[in-house]
Amino acid sequence: MNKRQKKKQAYKQYMRDIFEGYEQMLEDPKLPELKFPYLNEITILSRDSDGKIHFTTKEV
Repeated sequence: MNKRQKKKQAYKQYMRDIFEGYEQMLEDPKLPELKFPYLNEITILSRDSDGKIHFTTKEV
């Protein structure tokens, strides 16, 4: 497998993980935060005081 395909597969897995994490947070309201790293960025799913889920992506 070439480098481009590996990178594409890793990104697809990253996106899958984020949405599976979102589903987990919907099912379990006690989960306060989940983090998903990918290359030079990290995506954080967190709850606010009202229980709403927010996506935040930061450069590392």
